[in-house]
Amino acid sequence: MMLGIVLFGAVFLVGLALGTVTRRPLVTASIVVAAFVALLVAQTHEPSAGFAAFALIAVAGLVVDSVRETVGILLGR
Repeated sequence: MMLGIVLFGAVFLVGLALGTVTRRPLVTASIVVAAFVALLVAQTHEPSAGFAAFALIAVAGLVVDSVRETVGILLGR
């Protein structure tokens, strides 16, 4: 279990590092984590479940980033 937590943390940090180049670190990190999770789920011979996991995590990351940006605009930051 500890290895899984460390592995997901490492994948998230790699996504954040890639996101600093694109100036959208949260979105990029969520897409990288979504791709990793989809790859793990697809290993169970359920490609549709892998695609669903990718879509849910990626859309959640986009929504969180959009909310963060909107709150920043409303607060004048």
